[in-house]
Amino acid sequence: MTKADGPGQKNKYIYFAGLIGFGFFWTGTAYIVQAYRLLQFLDGGTVNLLVCGIYYVCQAVGIGAVGLLFAKQPMIAGGRVIPFCSTMIAVACVAAALFLPSLSIIIAAGVIMNIMIGVLSGCYLTRLATDIPQQHRGTVFGVAYAFGSIGTWLLSLPMGGKFFWNSDSFYAVALLAAGSLVLLRYLSPLPKQGKSPEPPGLGFGRKIIRLAAAVLFLLSLENTLGFSFPLKSAAGSVYIEFARAFYALGLIIAGLVSDKNRRWGAICCLAALAFPFAALALGNSVVGETAMWMLAYLFLGFGSTYRILVFSDIAAKRGLPGLAAAGLLAGRLGEAIGTLGVSFLTGVSHIVASCVVFALVIALFFSLYQKIYSPVITAEEIEKQRLLEYAGRFKLSPREQEIFNLIVQGMSNIEIAAALFITESTVKFHAGNIFKKTGLSSRSTLIADFKLRNR
Repeated sequence: MTKADGPGQKNKYIYFAGLIGFGFFWTGTAYIVQAYRLLQFLDGGTVNLLVCGIYYVCQAVGIGAVGLLFAKQPMIAGGRVIPFCSTMIAVACVAAALFLPSLSIIIAAGVIMNIMIGVLSGCYLTRLATDIPQQHRGTVFGVAYAFGSIGTWLLSLPMGGKFFWNSDSFYAVALLAAGSLVLLRYLSPLPKQGKSPEPPGLGFGRKIIRLAAAVLFLLSLENTLGFSFPLKSAAGSVYIEFARAFYALGLIIAGLVSDKNRRWGAICCLAALAFPFAALALGNSVVGETAMWMLAYLFLGFGSTYRILVFSDIAAKRGLPGLAAAGLLAGRLGEAIGTLGVSFLTGVSHIVASCVVFALVIALFFSLYQKIYSPVITAEEIEKQRLLEYAGRFKLSPREQEIFNLIVQGMSNIEIAAALFITESTVKFHAGNIFKKTGLSSRSTLIADFKLRNR
């Protein structure tokens, strides 16, 4: 936190980290519990298609719906009623999935539950853009999701790691959801939104928004394809416990780095795509492949953080909270399509498809990077650059450049002498040299020539 942040502001960051983290904790647990329930009826491949394919599309539907509501009725979308109702419906769906014997009901309950999870994600993540300043947004998100990720893993450990297979896990979900509702009671009304003043050259138009959505979709698609490469030597050494620990650590580091410098956060996000290929290439080395896979999960935190921050920043800049969760929506669709692709692609075709998507991601990513993160040049800096170019064209000395700059600003010889602490005769001497070098005879023609050359 910066020195300017008072105790009240710090408490606000802690509150939203808790609200988002607790929400992710219990919804992530509910999501896994429902998946294990499906495994009692269906084979692993079918469950994967349902859970990581159809259910992710359902989450995207929920996110999109709440995004539209934020665009049309922001005060309603940003209130407590929608997340409260969504929480109650989702918990009821978990109960139906765990205690009812019908497979069709379990699947239907999963569909509704994941739509509600999407709604909750949209409601809570949008508040990152509306309530958290940009320089703290990544840290709040990273800490929140790391808490949820580690919490879900720790909760799975009882009963020899089989707790989520047991119907008693419902009571844990219900208890966590109740805790989330307690935090929801303290949710403040949505602050009034207005467009933030944007520096010259930095605008988030529709083309950039579409490009950002495409990049995040492809990043998630590539992550899904890459992380489904079959492990060879490291198959027995890469466990979900380690993966979650490295992922949580990556989320926290990604949040801190991104708040310090969005550019570095973006580059580290891109780096995550290379590690599955590196792990694949090191298939004859248990240590090497395992190390690459752990690093991949570490850097995966940057991908999860990046896709949230891109649209949170855009939404805050444009004063459009409905855009805030669009990155997660694009990511969920990418993950769903990736899961579908993995089910049809095998061996070489799988790797070739991943390479093609990887190349496409690289091309679009740097196009987006240049548009969003290229240095912003202010009007003052542009004018200074033009003055230097004009002075360089006529080989003006450093002192002549100083006097030329002040002449262009419309200052008289007396004013220039006072500003530079020199005599008026010295000003006249240097001004005469400027006129000789430029081939011009008066101040007015000099100023006019400068402006003409820089139109």
